[in-house]
Amino acid sequence: MREQIMRTIALVVAVVTAAALGVAPAVAQDYPAKPVRIIVPYPGGGGTDTVARLISPRLSEVLGQPVVVENRPGASTNIASDFVAKSAPDGYTLLLQAPNLATNEAMFARLSWSPRDFTGVIHLVRYSNVLVAGPGAKSAEFKEMLARSKADPKAFSYGTPGVGSLSHLSTELLKSRTGLVMEHVGYKGSAPLVTDLAGGHLPYATDNLNSQLNNIRAGKVKAVIVLSSQRDPAAPQVPSLGDFGIRDFEGGGWYGIVAPAGTPAPIVARLNTEIARILQMPDVRNRIASMGLEIVGGSAEDFTRHFLAEAKKWGDVIRAAGIKPE
Repeated sequence: MREQIMRTIALVVAVVTAAALGVAPAVAQDYPAKPVRIIVPYPGGGGTDTVARLISPRLSEVLGQPVVVENRPGASTNIASDFVAKSAPDGYTLLLQAPNLATNEAMFARLSWSPRDFTGVIHLVRYSNVLVAGPGAKSAEFKEMLARSKADPKAFSYGTPGVGSLSHLSTELLKSRTGLVMEHVGYKGSAPLVTDLAGGHLPYATDNLNSQLNNIRAGKVKAVIVLSSQRDPAAPQVPSLGDFGIRDFEGGGWYGIVAPAGTPAPIVARLNTEIARILQMPDVRNRIASMGLEIVGGSAEDFTRHFLAEAKKWGDVIRAAGIKPE
């Protein structure tokens, strides 16, 4: 009797396993059978929206179904993130996110979603944050700033596009790693920050390189340092922290596509493969480079590991600095 029960169990396991192996390829083969949505948690016209609309028509061609970009801005991207986290994990609702995916959990006391509610599809691009000196700055040399800021921190105040922005967090990480002393001034976006810095109303700023690049090239402001261990290809003349012996520092941002956790692996793999090919198209590469962005790519698993590691890193910075959303 016991042997008969064991044979029955073994047969059931074999049938279930065979069925699962047969279903996985079928899932990828049948996908997609209807339009796919890429949710962008920011207003139209920004960098994430531009990249989404650059990818979507080409992805539609290879998938054979419409790929629609839908903007759902608001609440520091929490509206869109919550919506996608609670969507069916079937590959039809994707989220094109930026570092808020990794920072919001530590920034907000109550959050209806978590980074672990998502699985990575592909790491699209990265960009650098840069510390910039305006015309009224006391120094535009990093070593001198380190020495002088401790004696006169108010003279070394810096602005960012907002409290809790990656520009803010990366500067707080820089301060903790180097001993730099600077007071933070939070702005409502990059535009007023760029204006005040170039106009001499603010001595320093940390911002994404692309926002400041025109003024850097025009000589209106001076780039002090890229907040990364490597120089940025878009501005190779600007020193990095690695040039000063500071290794394993990455204060730049990124865009990537994620799907709800539990999305079948064959669907994620197909999306990863197709989008990776699109990123290598010459017209796509050129447009992305013109935005001051650098293509990353890589596997879905690599991107999942990346944004979860980012969540821990920036969570530690947020808690150590006592940063709260305004």
